[in-house]
Amino acid sequence: MFLLWRRDVLSVHEVLWGALILRLIYLPLGPGLTDDLFRYIWDGWLQWEGINPYRFVPSHADLDSFQHTELYQKLNSKEYYSVYPPLSQLLFAFGGGFYDGGWTTPYYVLKILFAGIEFSGVALLARLTSARNVLLYSWNPLVLIEAAGQGHTETLLVALLLGAVWAVQRRRAELASLAIAGAGLVKIYPFALGPFLLRRFGWRAVWPGAFLVGGLCLPYIAPYTLPHMKASADLFAKLFEFNAGPYYAVKHVLWAWTGADWSKTIGPLFRGVFLTLLPVLYTLDAWRGWSFRRACLLLIGTLFVFSTTVHPWYLLPLIALGVMGPRPSWPWLWLGVCSIGTYLFYIEGPYWIWVGAGWGGAGLIFMIQRYGTELRRRVRRRYRTEGSSAAD
Repeated sequence: MFLLWRRDVLSVHEVLWGALILRLIYLPLGPGLTDDLFRYIWDGWLQWEGINPYRFVPSHADLDSFQHTELYQKLNSKEYYSVYPPLSQLLFAFGGGFYDGGWTTPYYVLKILFAGIEFSGVALLARLTSARNVLLYSWNPLVLIEAAGQGHTETLLVALLLGAVWAVQRRRAELASLAIAGAGLVKIYPFALGPFLLRRFGWRAVWPGAFLVGGLCLPYIAPYTLPHMKASADLFAKLFEFNAGPYYAVKHVLWAWTGADWSKTIGPLFRGVFLTLLPVLYTLDAWRGWSFRRACLLLIGTLFVFSTTVHPWYLLPLIALGVMGPRPSWPWLWLGVCSIGTYLFYIEGPYWIWVGAGWGGAGLIFMIQRYGTELRRRVRRRYRTEGSSAAD
């Protein structure tokens, strides 16, 4: 992929056909790397049975008749309420409609649905950047594994975020508002991108998304919905950790310094730091006049720098946004490829080397890109100055 990018020998149509063929190759893969799709099917099945997916944890006694199934046995986090927002839940309900006691059919139905939506994002990306940059996302091994191979909801997020970038570039405030609202209804954090739209378009970028949020949330509104989602999100931040380089670094430094485990404190603290940085990012966007794409990339990147859990599939939106700039965001591309190796954690393989190589390499590449360019400029400026003096 990198060599093809360097040579820039493929047309956009060749890149897109290659992307489509690769996704068709990956679609038959089973759930060997993640069990999230079982939770998607579970939530969808509950909806067909007239049960709000936010009401009970899967292990609740009121769901006893649902628990004597293979699907229940395959669920992760049986003691956690669902944290997937309403747009995700509607798509889960579509897949749940194919559940007939076996998980195979709804599993592949959802994968095909997600991969199809994600490929529409690839086609849109081809209108936003060069063919060689589309290649870096659409043929990326991590993207292929997580999109067509394992079917995560980040595939929906990619298409919606790219749609928002496209709409902003064409000054289509209403469409951008709908896209960001839709993204927030897939994963909560894209709602934090709203102020970027507000600065660019004013209240025109608020009301369409607000109507969409209200309409899609209406079927799930109940007194317990938000408290249950928040309870699971809080537990997730406190107890879960995976492939989080900065978090691991702080945790191990504090452990070496104090001899105590600070993990349950660092998670909420990091979340507080991110929330504190949001006004700073909004101010810098207004002051420096960032592009909307860059503003989104920096905010989402900051979120994952201060996250306690960075599963490989979380990085798909960053990779998609990162290939569109004047030069690709090589730190995120590097971290994405290295993150594939973190799956070895589940078979007691060499997990830590991939975490260290991924985050350490990404930090090094960032420093080279950030300060190497400035150093080269200074050297060239000094060379020109010395050359001019010699000529005089």
